[in-house]
Amino acid sequence: MRKLRLLFYYTSTGIALGFLIDMLLFFSVAYEMMVGLGLVMYIFTSFGLMVGIAKKRLDWKYSFYIIELAALLIALLTGRLQQFFYITKETLLLTNPVSQVRPIFIIFAIIVNLINLYIVVTVAKYQKEYTKEERKALKEKELKLKDLRQELDEEQIAKVKKNRRIGRMIAIAGIGIFMLCYFTIPSLHNSLNEAFGTISKLDTAVVIDYLRSFGKLAIVVSFTLMVLQSIAAPIPAFLITLSNAAIFGWWQGAILSWSSAMTGAALCFFIARVLGRDAVEKLTSKGAMESIDVFFERYGKYTIVICRLLPFVSFDFVSYAAGLTNMKFWAFFIATGLGQLPATIVYSYVGGTLTGGAQKLFVGLLTLFALSILIGIAKKVYNDKRKGDKKEVTEA
Repeated sequence: MRKLRLLFYYTSTGIALGFLIDMLLFFSVAYEMMVGLGLVMYIFTSFGLMVGIAKKRLDWKYSFYIIELAALLIALLTGRLQQFFYITKETLLLTNPVSQVRPIFIIFAIIVNLINLYIVVTVAKYQKEYTKEERKALKEKELKLKDLRQELDEEQIAKVKKNRRIGRMIAIAGIGIFMLCYFTIPSLHNSLNEAFGTISKLDTAVVIDYLRSFGKLAIVVSFTLMVLQSIAAPIPAFLITLSNAAIFGWWQGAILSWSSAMTGAALCFFIARVLGRDAVEKLTSKGAMESIDVFFERYGKYTIVICRLLPFVSFDFVSYAAGLTNMKFWAFFIATGLGQLPATIVYSYVGGTLTGGAQKLFVGLLTLFALSILIGIAKKVYNDKRKGDKKEVTEA
């Protein structure tokens, strides 16, 4: 029952947020004509649903009413109350006149508000309310990723260390060869810089033109870029996925994006398994890895599938984190494939069918999600640094 409450509340909050964004779009005729109002509703409804899946407690219990009030105030102050019914009609693909949609919308709104009011009022029955100090204490006690590692005897530890030494030697040799080629082969140096510079513009049209310039080699270039972004490069994977769909067709692009992302995920897994946590934290960050620890603590063996379904959780960090546990490779690989498939299909379909403003809106929202990840990681790193500084001062 608690999970159903969370799913309903956060999904309805996503719907309210969709209405709010659509009401803001009405201020610009150009954006209103360019962006599909129904698409906005689908995106934010899905986002709310995924937040409901990820959350274990109701933390933002007044968020629905705050967002709803903001949308209502905009509608009242601008005389656009009728637009609520128009948005509903567009979202549900109804052919009925707005006058027939009005009673449906009003009844639905009343029911949703009553249910959410009940959820907020009875929240204490389903979860304990914590003070700020109690929340901090609970966070300190959370299970860390290292606690999920398998206990090994001395012989097994010696074997792991030996394999890790061999792996490190191979990795160092590989990195050395790559860096040597990068700095001594001008064509490789310039090509990689151009590729990262092109994708960093966050413009699918530019990325599409760049990949098409390689002709038949576009598949190889796209595959390589997807693998590189999985390891350490700050490249948004969804840009490559959208571009693949636009160039090769949505289902062919989906196959290319999915297979290359799976290769990158497997590589991240083995890097973590061979080099260990210290090397992984240098490729990502300590705060980022500790953030993923929470998902492993909450969902156990289902972590991989759940994290792959959530757009605001970095795929790369999850792959690295899985490599640090005792999870078997094939279990990780299958879970990754299943979890990554829905997002790949959605992004590919959008890339292959939407154009212009609708696609730009989609890219903008995904970029917003990606930035929220970076902000969260930066905050975690900053807090860890402050905590470490305070500890050093105390010990001194």
